[in-house]
Amino acid sequence: MTIKITRRTLPASLAVLLLGAAMAGARMQRHDAPPEPAAPAVASRLAAAAAAPAVPVAKPPLEEARALWVNRWDYGSAATIAQVMEVASRANFNIVYFQVRGPSDARYRSALDPCSPRLCGRLGGVPTWDPLEVAIREAHARGLQLHAWINALSGWESRTAGECNLLQRSVAGQPNHVLIDHPEWAMHTRRGRPQACPNGEEYVYLSPGHPGVRTHLARVAADVVRRYEVDGVHLDRIRYPDAGFGWDPASLEAFGGDPAADPAGWARFRRELVNRVVAETHDSIAAVRRVPLSAAVWPIYDRDRFGWRSSSGVAEFYQDTWEWARQGDLDVAAPMTYFYVAERPCSYLPRRPGQEPNPDWACMVADHVNGMKPTGRHVYAAILAGLPFGEMEKQIRIGRERGVNGFAVYSYGALQQTGAWRMLGSGPFRERAVVPKMPWMEETAPEAAN
Repeated sequence: MTIKITRRTLPASLAVLLLGAAMAGARMQRHDAPPEPAAPAVASRLAAAAAAPAVPVAKPPLEEARALWVNRWDYGSAATIAQVMEVASRANFNIVYFQVRGPSDARYRSALDPCSPRLCGRLGGVPTWDPLEVAIREAHARGLQLHAWINALSGWESRTAGECNLLQRSVAGQPNHVLIDHPEWAMHTRRGRPQACPNGEEYVYLSPGHPGVRTHLARVAADVVRRYEVDGVHLDRIRYPDAGFGWDPASLEAFGGDPAADPAGWARFRRELVNRVVAETHDSIAAVRRVPLSAAVWPIYDRDRFGWRSSSGVAEFYQDTWEWARQGDLDVAAPMTYFYVAERPCSYLPRRPGQEPNPDWACMVADHVNGMKPTGRHVYAAILAGLPFGEMEKQIRIGRERGVNGFAVYSYGALQQTGAWRMLGSGPFRERAVVPKMPWMEETAPEAAN
């Protein structure tokens, strides 16, 4: 970097003296008097100031987001939440994505969703404490941002019959679960049947084809921003479970055609429904307070871009991250790139015989950066904390080279288990960083009156 020596770079004492001398000279010339030689004392001070070392200029803080995902099962008391925030602070993270909504239940005091069984002992019980309130207090005390992590379209846990049996009416005075009051909101298969519970999958999903589903999520997000001093909202599960879902009556009626006769149009329609979910949630939050909206998104935006025989966010889950950003509805994308950097760039090959293919981490991250760049919105590349630490370091280095705005590490539990937070804090995160600015979030100043 070339540094130009100007008046701004001179030591303060020398600059003042030179400025005074120049002003004196100007006055003398105006009165047509010849300049006088500098007094010995003044000359001595000038020489001393010139010989003095320059005052060092403070280095601007590094701008780099460092987000840590904290799952709903990573904490169970105020003490464990304090520990979470202490670990995050010591490792020089600056954002915590703190999960407060899983399968359409609440781990905070809510009048819209029922209390989580993990907080109240049963679905729809009465909470005796507020994890979100504690998390905000502990995070802010350590200079961390706290973003409320909200699952968007996951209706209820559905791997086992035991999980399904927990879906029950709330106690008197508490809100019911949406699938209790609106069982028709469940995703339907292509045969027109509601998604079963249990189904061997993680969740029974909610269909964005129902306006009530979209409105309820938007209300939940706005309610959190209104009542809590969160620094942002982070969405997850903002997608379809896969391409075989969406045949609920409300969606079919809104589509107004036969999906079998127009498969491309049917895919576009479902993508647009997810777009509406994000837009309505964004607008609802913005009407309360301007905070960033981020989302955990599928790592492979479009498999056709690489020729991979893989999953695809756009084609299979109807998740068009870049469109959300183009419309101004998404501030940060956090692609869930929980894989390795491949030896062969942009390959989709097993790392060892018998393993599943490994989509190249570097290739996926570069694709998301390039896709989001025209919008000006940010990308926080995800890193899996369970990877060898050398691989984590490599990904941080490559991510910085690719131009990401930061990183999101999944998750606190894995980071604790491996102890990698210590290595991050003394290694690639040893220098503290601030969350990058988002100029589009700033309020537009009103035009001056004519």
